[in-house]
Amino acid sequence: MSNDQTATPLRAIVTGAARGIGRAMALRLAQDSLRRHGQPAQLVLADLHGDELDALAAELRAGGATVRVCAGDLSDAAEPARIVAMAQDFGGLECVASNAGFARPAPLLEARVEDWDRVFAVHVRAAWLLGRAAHPLLARARGCLVLTTSVSGSQASPPLAAYSASKAAQIMLMKQMAVEWGPDGIRVNALSPGLTVTPGTAPAYAKPGAREQREARIPLRRVAQPEDMAAALSMLVSPDAAYVHGHELVVDGGLVHTLMPSLTQAAWQG
Repeated sequence: MSNDQTATPLRAIVTGAARGIGRAMALRLAQDSLRRHGQPAQLVLADLHGDELDALAAELRAGGATVRVCAGDLSDAAEPARIVAMAQDFGGLECVASNAGFARPAPLLEARVEDWDRVFAVHVRAAWLLGRAAHPLLARARGCLVLTTSVSGSQASPPLAAYSASKAAQIMLMKQMAVEWGPDGIRVNALSPGLTVTPGTAPAYAKPGAREQREARIPLRRVAQPEDMAAALSMLVSPDAAYVHGHELVVDGGLVHTLMPSLTQAAWQG
């Protein structure tokens, strides 16, 4: 992000913005624009869920933000360019949050080709095309691109065969972008959430004892909220992260570090 922060509002794109982590990100970026830039944000919000996207846009506009809404399917290869075109009038972009995602739970032996292709199209191809389309605007503003990945990208997560593989590909895509686009003044990082309560995961947590069982495995002893991820995004796009580049920021309460402690405990208890 440019050091001249007071010259313009925070200009940003957020995909997957209607619900959960994406919604929290959009709200946080709007707050950051007022706090850091002294001006209301200019945002393009994209998602499949048009009604919820419109409701979020109305909430943000009530706070002074300029909001453009793009309801569409990121598995369509033409959609990323359409989203970026809506930001052209902003004159630049400080932030692109490529956050859209979903899961089609199935183990490798049962996964359907059409589900596999769709998951990869939304998580990997769309992130690449979104970054490529936004490249001129991001370069002009010396902005940043953040890909929402997952701890599942580095930790095999049955039965999420396609999801885990696509998130691993996203992490490598981020590194490739960082190497190729860093010289253009664009910072690229990944934000990898751990266990987070969202509309998509809420049914799993509604099962008796499910939340307690998961919280017991997390060193911080709580499941994340979308706002935790939005706060991490806020840090990654801030001037304080001006030299953070090509990095996967894992935000999981320490979950990925619990394998050996759990094995050690079991051995002593045995």
